[in-house]
Amino acid sequence: MKTEKAEQMRIKYKYRMMIMKGKVWINYKGAAQLIGPDCAFHLYSTISTDRQGGGNDKKNSA
Repeated sequence: MKTEKAEQMRIKYKYRMMIMKGKVWINYKGAAQLIGPDCAFHLYSTISTDRQGGGNDKKNSA
């Protein structure tokens, strides 16, 4: 018999794995809560600035 706590843990783990694999994008603060601040920093620092909603586009700056 599944308990509510077990179901919450299962869903949290599923989302954590999707974030780690790059299949789901959530804001940094939410990711830091699910996967930890160090891991979130390293994952999100490798993603292009276009996906983060801003930044300098080198193609358009010339």
